[in-house]
Amino acid sequence: LVWAILWQSTLLVSVVALVAVLLRRAAPAVRYWLWQIVAIKLLLMPFWTMVVPLPSLLPEATVASEPAVSMAIDVVSISGPPLVPVSPAVPAFDVTLQPTAPPSMLSQISWQSWLLAVWLVVVAIQIARVAWQLRRLGALLGDAHTADDKLVTQTGEVSERLGLRHPPKVVLTSADVSPFVCGIFRPTLVLPASLSASLEPEQLEQVLLHELAHLKRRDLVWGWTAEAARVFYFFHPLVHWVGYRLRLERELACDQAAMSASGAGAPAYAETLLRVVSHTSEPAALKTAAAISAGIDDNNQSPSSITPRERQTPREQTK
Repeated sequence: LVWAILWQSTLLVSVVALVAVLLRRAAPAVRYWLWQIVAIKLLLMPFWTMVVPLPSLLPEATVASEPAVSMAIDVVSISGPPLVPVSPAVPAFDVTLQPTAPPSMLSQISWQSWLLAVWLVVVAIQIARVAWQLRRLGALLGDAHTADDKLVTQTGEVSERLGLRHPPKVVLTSADVSPFVCGIFRPTLVLPASLSASLEPEQLEQVLLHELAHLKRRDLVWGWTAEAARVFYFFHPLVHWVGYRLRLERELACDQAAMSASGAGAPAYAETLLRVVSHTSEPAALKTAAAISAGIDDNNQSPSSITPRERQTPREQTK
C-alpha cells in the first residue's frame, strides 16, 4: 500500500506541477486550488482495504500428535499353563509428551508491523509538535493587548470592504512576529505594536487587507489539509514541497486581493511588503534605536505627537 501511494502521489504531483507551469499566467488562486486538490487526494489515498499482520496477544494452544506405539501384549491362557509371551516385531517403548513453549511475542511481529509502529511513533511526535505550536500561540495571545479604537475601526471598515460578515478581534503584541490571523471560530488579527506604529495609514491598510483576505478565502480552514498531509506523509519529500507551493500561492492570492482592494500599484505594495519584512528581520539593536527615534521610549511619548521627521528610523534619516 505504501509503495502504491508513493508512485501514485509522485505521478499526481508531477502532472499538477506541469499544469501549474502551463497556468503560470493565471490567477494564483487557480494554482492554489490545484495544489489543494493534491493535498486532499493524499489524505484520501489510504482509505481502502489494508491488511497488516499483527501479533496475537494470546498464544495459540499447541497439541502434540501422539506417535503410533505398538505395545507388547502378553497372551495368557484362561485355562491351563501360561503360554509364552508373544512380542511384536516393533519393540515396545514408553513415550512421555513434553509441553512445547509458546513462541515469544516479539518473534510474532513481522517487519510490516515494525514499520507501522515506527510510523505511528513519528506521527505522534508530529502531532505533539503541532500541539506545542498551538500552546505557544496561546501564550502569545495571552500576552497581547487589545488595539486602540482607531485601529479597530479601520479593521472594521476593511472587513466590510472585503465582504466579511464579522470583523476579527485585533490585538497588539510586543513579540517579534509578522502580522497574522489565527482562530477558525473566533478569528483574531495579531499585529506587532512597533510595526503598526511605524507604517503609514495607506501601508497599514494594505497590511490589513492582506491579512483579512486570508479570512475571506478561509485559508485558516484549508490550511489544515496540507498540514495533515505533511504529518502523515512525513517521509515523502514531495508532500513537503506541495505544502510549500500551497503557502506560496496562498500568499500571492492574498497579495493580489490586497492590491485590487486598495487600488495601490505594484511598486507601492512592494514597498509595504519590504517594510514588513525588514521590520521582522531587523536586529534588536536597530529596532531599539528606531523605537527611540519614533518616540516609543521610557517616557511613553505618544507616536501621534511625533513629527514626520522624528518618525523616521536612523536608516531612513541616513537615506
